[in-house]
Amino acid sequence: MKDLSFIIIDDTELDHFIARKVITNANSDFHIESFLSAAQALEYITDDTNDQGIKIILIFLDIYMPLMNGFQFVEEFEKLDPKIREKYYIVALTSSVEASDINLIKSYKSFRARVTKPVTAEGLRTLLKKVGKEYNIEIGS
Repeated sequence: MKDLSFIIIDDTELDHFIARKVITNANSDFHIESFLSAAQALEYITDDTNDQGIKIILIFLDIYMPLMNGFQFVEEFEKLDPKIREKYYIVALTSSVEASDINLIKSYKSFRARVTKPVTAEGLRTLLKKVGKEYNIEIGS
C-alpha cells in the first residue's frame, strides 16, 4: 500500500513482534520498519530518503525506553524540518493508564494518537479509520 507505511520504535522485541503481526494481518502490503532504539529511528527519519513517495508514515512510539524515551524522541522530532515532520503521524504506544502520562502525551503536538500496548487488531482498525479520515485516503482493513 503506497499511501501508508509504519515505523515501530520499541525496546522490547515481543512488542515489535506483536505490532508487526497485527499490522501485517490488517494488510500484508504495509511496509514496516522496526527500531529497538529511538535514536536509530530518528537518524532514519532525518535521512529523509526512505519514504519513497508514501503519503503518511505511522510511527508506533513506545514512550518508556532506555537512553532516549518517547518524549525525548518527540522533542528532537519537533526540531526537524516541517517538510520531514508532515509525513509522519506519531502514535504513543504505552501500557500506562496514569493520568500524568496521558496528560504529558497530550502536551506534545506531535503525538497524534495513543494506542495501548500490546497493539490489537481493534486498536489498529480504529487508528486506521482516524488516519484515513484525516488524510482522505482509503485504508482497507
